[in-house]
Amino acid sequence: MAGKKRTDNKGRILKTGEMQRSEDNRYLYRYVDLSGKKRTIYALTLVELREKEKQIERDLQDGIDISRGDMTLNQLFQVYMDAKTDLRESTRCNYISVWNNSLTDSVLGNMKISQIKQLHVRAFYSELAKKGLSANTIKLYHNLIFPALELAVDSDIIRKNPAKDARKGIGGTKKERTAMTIAEQEKLLDFIKGSNRYRVYHPMLIFALSTALRVGELTGLRWSDVDLKENIIHIRQQLIYRNLGDGCRFHVQDLKTEAGRRDIPLTANARKSLVKQKELDLLLGRTQRQEIDGITDFVFLNSQGKPYAVSAINTMLNNVVKAHNNLDKMQAEYRHANPEPLPHISAHILRHTACTRLAESGLEPKVLQYIMGHANVSITLDVYTHLDFSQIQKKMEAVQKNTKIG
Repeated sequence: MAGKKRTDNKGRILKTGEMQRSEDNRYLYRYVDLSGKKRTIYALTLVELREKEKQIERDLQDGIDISRGDMTLNQLFQVYMDAKTDLRESTRCNYISVWNNSLTDSVLGNMKISQIKQLHVRAFYSELAKKGLSANTIKLYHNLIFPALELAVDSDIIRKNPAKDARKGIGGTKKERTAMTIAEQEKLLDFIKGSNRYRVYHPMLIFALSTALRVGELTGLRWSDVDLKENIIHIRQQLIYRNLGDGCRFHVQDLKTEAGRRDIPLTANARKSLVKQKELDLLLGRTQRQEIDGITDFVFLNSQGKPYAVSAINTMLNNVVKAHNNLDKMQAEYRHANPEPLPHISAHILRHTACTRLAESGLEPKVLQYIMGHANVSITLDVYTHLDFSQIQKKMEAVQKNTKIG
């Protein structure tokens, strides 16, 4: 005689692995996952339980190993980073630092990846936007989260990537890179040249505004990269100051892209600034040079014979602007006039200003792209070429003179 079929409290026949608990009438289903581990799922109704069973059956048939879905997003990110063996150490440190800033202790970071839905990822991006983070910063987080979850999809741990399209409609703040106007640029250089305290930086700033180098390229420039005979500088490396597991110190690194490796013609101003820098080093007796990764011939050095860190250049520029603006305010009060303060200036704004001056001069976009070391000309056009309005007026006037209308 066949055994009596098991039923729930409504008389419905239960399948193998299904049960209804007597204490609270909840349903459960027991099964074995792909790793051989026994698992149990629960539901309030039989209909809900069987929907879950269908998903489990699909996962088992498709080889989706949900047992590994118990790892958190933080754990998955570690797996993802371990698999990225082609990353430069500085880039790896940057990624880990970005992740630790907002994800390590977050709800999303500690969720099991099998439980993450698109709404959870969107909620995280929305929170970043509410905190005032820029659109580019939110995009950076997405560029870490998405490929990590994609690795889980490719490894048959989850069926689909919950980060897909999660950034749509979430803007974040847009940071405008504002170049100095021609008047501001001249005011800055005139103040530094006339300052007993800051004039030692004059050759370096002239050179930066003449070449549009990235700050790491500027501080990493070597005399062996300078050809004063042919009026060319060879951009071959960059200098960073970072903790790469050996404490915070300088590191000489290759450029990020092949487009970064370039030869830039020296203008008369750039050449003169290098000659002035040589004279300044001799005058100040800068003969003791710190060795960094076997290199000692860096062009721009501080009073201790060390290259400049980005933070040191930014601090100097902040101090220059503050000193200028204090003096400008005093002079304006004496003249009963309105002060004309300098805006915030950073090392990156020097590059942005230099690029803008080149664009204002009518340099072709592809040539400008080459000088800036951009892999894509759209970056050059969209980000770095904000023209001074006075220059726009001059260009419009030139068009009107050369064009007959009517």
